[in-house]
Amino acid sequence: MKLLILTFSPLCTVFKSLVILVVFLGFLGPQSLFAIEGDGIKLAQASSQPSPPPKTRTVVADLLMIDGDFFVVRSERGEIRIEVTPETQLAESFTFGDRIKAVLLPNDKAIAITRAQPGDPIGTTGQVPVPPAAPSTPSPGPKPKRSTPPPKVTPSVRIIVADILMVDGNFYIIRSDYGEIQIEVTPQTQLSESFKFGDRIKARVNPQDQALSIVRAGPDDSIGIRVEESISTPAQTATPGEITPESESMPPKHETSTTAPKGPPKIRTVVAEILMIDGNLYVVRGERGEIRIEVTPETTLSESFKFGDRIKAKILPNDTALSIERAQSDQPLGTQTP
Repeated sequence: MKLLILTFSPLCTVFKSLVILVVFLGFLGPQSLFAIEGDGIKLAQASSQPSPPPKTRTVVADLLMIDGDFFVVRSERGEIRIEVTPETQLAESFTFGDRIKAVLLPNDKAIAITRAQPGDPIGTTGQVPVPPAAPSTPSPGPKPKRSTPPPKVTPSVRIIVADILMVDGNFYIIRSDYGEIQIEVTPQTQLSESFKFGDRIKARVNPQDQALSIVRAGPDDSIGIRVEESISTPAQTATPGEITPESESMPPKHETSTTAPKGPPKIRTVVAEILMIDGNLYVVRGERGEIRIEVTPETTLSESFKFGDRIKAKILPNDTALSIERAQSDQPLGTQTP
């Protein structure tokens, strides 16, 4: 009997340990299960919440340089390289010296760039979250009628009043409030006269800094740059069989009208002394300063000329010579426009 008790005593001890372990696990199991389920719910809720929209900055600054897809501007905290992407909304094309207003993401990528208004101060304004665009659901019912397209805004033309610093070939280098600007004079540029260093001019310039016209600035023209915007409205077309009120009251127009012929370019006659011959250019002194007359294969030369000769040259608005001959002794220095 004692032998049986001694044999089963270790088994009883093991059985008691197993019972205690099962009771402990049964007590701990539901709590750990609930904890795991709670963490899973929290993770699911966190993953379902949308990420906050990115914050943007509005920067008003002067354009220093265009380097490929980057606009380098000067702000109150130094230079900023604004990246222009295919998604960037550009109001127009910009060039050196323009004051722009750009909406930027935190990585300096531009969302939109427009020309700054005169009242916009240079600086960076607050960060405003950009809400994500809500998906548009088509509404049932008949489709709305197509509205008239908005008027198309043509590229801005700037009117620049400034002093000429230098005339370099076909470029007028002028000083403005934003620094130096190189205005290109093309064969299509309407020049009222020839200009030289120090002259104050009034130029109509396109976004590529090509001059449409250049005249001498008047006494009331103040130095500066302003934008001349022109809006072209689309022509109204009537559908077949539809008669507009205007067509009822107006008589039919004859289709025999012709456009007025374009006038020939203005030719100037310059009488001046040769200061220097630089390749195909005759540098002469006129009554308003130096003129660089270009001699082309089409130029009619009466003879060969040298430094100090007084010549009489017929030149186009871009200073290309049609003909050059020796001036008479009684012909005064100056420029004559027929």
